[in-house]
Amino acid sequence: MATYTVGDLIRHKELQELVAVGPTATVLEAVEAMSGREVGAILIRGARGVVEGIFTERDVLRRIVAEQRDAKTTRVADVMSRNVRYVTPDTAVEQALQLMVTHRYRHLLVQDGTEVRGLISIRDIMYSFIVPEMAMAPEGRHGHMRSRAEEAVRLMQAVKSR
Repeated sequence: MATYTVGDLIRHKELQELVAVGPTATVLEAVEAMSGREVGAILIRGARGVVEGIFTERDVLRRIVAEQRDAKTTRVADVMSRNVRYVTPDTAVEQALQLMVTHRYRHLLVQDGTEVRGLISIRDIMYSFIVPEMAMAPEGRHGHMRSRAEEAVRLMQAVKSR
């Protein structure tokens, strides 16, 4: 498990296409893109595809609903999270999880130099711990899932205690 990288995680994701909108898109357009692809975050890409920010479900709650802004007229650039933190594809999944827990991120950009490789969620990481790309344990799927879930809980506790 310790050698499983963020790059490995991205290769096994069901949704490979990154969902993005431009900074002039309205919040409503961004939410429609998120809802249409069933994702909790999208990238905001400016000129030449450069990532200018990320817009998440949490941004919708805190910066739109709580502030009573109009999703039809508010530009996503006005409410997105800027200075997007990223990891490289060779980052260990455990390191990515530690970063996410420490900074309370639910989504993390994966970038190799200037090339965007993907966007991972804490759900992706937890899924990789519980349902890894490996043969089933002798005790069957139920026992396998339980043991992987217990291992994930232990890992989360270890990360949280650091």
